[in-house]
Amino acid sequence: MLDHILIVDESRLVREALAKILLSCGINKNAIACIENTEDAIEYAQFSAISLLICSDNLTSKNSLNFRDKLAKASNIKQLPLMVLSHQIDEKNSAVKLNKAHNVKCALTDSISLFPPFRKQYVIEALFALTQNAIFTAQTHQADDSDALSKPASNTAPVLLEQKPTILVVDDESSNIDVAAGNLRDLYRVMAAKSGEHALKIVANNKYNIRLILLDIMMPKMDGYQVCKSLKDNEASASIPVIFLSAKALVEDIKYGFDLGAVDYITKPLNGDLLRARVATHIRLQQQKLDLSAQVATLKENAKLREDIEKITHHDLKAPLNNILFETYRLADKKAAKSINRAVNNVVNMVNNSLNVYKIEQGIYTLMPQVTNLNLLIEDAINAISSISHDKKIHFALNGFDSEYAIMAEPLLCLSIFNNLIKNAVEASPVNHTITIELTHDNNDICFKLTNHGIIVKHLRSSLFEKYSSSNHSTGTGLGTYSAKLMTEVQHGEISFNIINEQQTQFIVKLPAA
Repeated sequence: MLDHILIVDESRLVREALAKILLSCGINKNAIACIENTEDAIEYAQFSAISLLICSDNLTSKNSLNFRDKLAKASNIKQLPLMVLSHQIDEKNSAVKLNKAHNVKCALTDSISLFPPFRKQYVIEALFALTQNAIFTAQTHQADDSDALSKPASNTAPVLLEQKPTILVVDDESSNIDVAAGNLRDLYRVMAAKSGEHALKIVANNKYNIRLILLDIMMPKMDGYQVCKSLKDNEASASIPVIFLSAKALVEDIKYGFDLGAVDYITKPLNGDLLRARVATHIRLQQQKLDLSAQVATLKENAKLREDIEKITHHDLKAPLNNILFETYRLADKKAAKSINRAVNNVVNMVNNSLNVYKIEQGIYTLMPQVTNLNLLIEDAINAISSISHDKKIHFALNGFDSEYAIMAEPLLCLSIFNNLIKNAVEASPVNHTITIELTHDNNDICFKLTNHGIIVKHLRSSLFEKYSSSNHSTGTGLGTYSAKLMTEVQHGEISFNIINEQQTQFIVKLPAA
């Protein structure tokens, strides 16, 4: 019965190609295990009854038969068929002879050597010659003549052993290890340790990426409780989930296990369905925890990167803008120079405000309000988008501007708010329409109302003030209304919008009166 075939080769390509050939012959993928080196193979054989070994002849300094004998001894089996992929051509064999027979079988040692080229047809013929298993007979005439071991494995390659989560079973009784491994090996890579000391060495090696530990309590020298405590005291292994397996079912024993940091406790004799369900749950929880940790780390990196980029951007933009400011003093038209000077200053200040949004999000922004002329801020915001409004023939109707309105706020934050809202209104308005802006008193607040033709689509209305929500994703970042809301609320104001007769949109901003 070929119910447990072990492939050992340093090349992942070779391992996957051999596994693919075995699958094409009808071998169940759960019967195929692939390992990279001899040390892991011998460790694996301690708890797996191997029925066929396929390996390269360059794995060890000694010959492959010695390696096969070690595996047989570790696996406690008397006979282990061996197929060797030979990379050394026997000089005594002529090229003609090798063309006629690509494999050489030795009945005495129950082994067969396969010589290059390692084509699919030759691999299957060698497997049949070695095992006489009927599963290979139908394939000998159908095998593809291509060089299977020289091609990358396709996406349909089996889930190989090294790709499965690794579980460490720790128990001084081989029979208990066999039961646990037998229930889990289809879905996981199962490793074994027969003592607490050995288990700690495997984990400390950090070579196998242990995802979960099934730990017996009653062991000589070092019991499971001591092993668990050592694992949890070590930062490198503290996060590995530990499930106790024990015949001790008293409440105080179970409680003590949980107090030491175990995530679960399963009593013996083991129930296969329960064991698989508990292990699957904790593997999944562990993966979610790892994913969450990775996301948190990424978010921290992104936040730091964002702050660094903001600072660099501010530095790079300020230099040319300051040059513009310097050159405006040379202009003969002092009115134009003053207008340019004020516009450039606004740009510099708005660049600074981009970092303010980040600080407001983090709750670390220090508000410094002052008496601010709202009329002047709105006029500056209208002038900032004059080229766009001129091209679209947009007109502004200003109501309430015959009186001056003073608010208690930060001028730069407010300028950014009104720039965003007025620019959005101009972009959303149809050509040759009017945008109405009205200023009024509302109790202790000054109320700004902006009304334009054109409406926000229905599916965006509920999330309009959320981050990255935008009615125009093709041209905007989706941060305009979001930043406007942050800047309004940090100044103890309110921002909202109304849809009027499904024809017009009205934004309302209330800020404290001075």
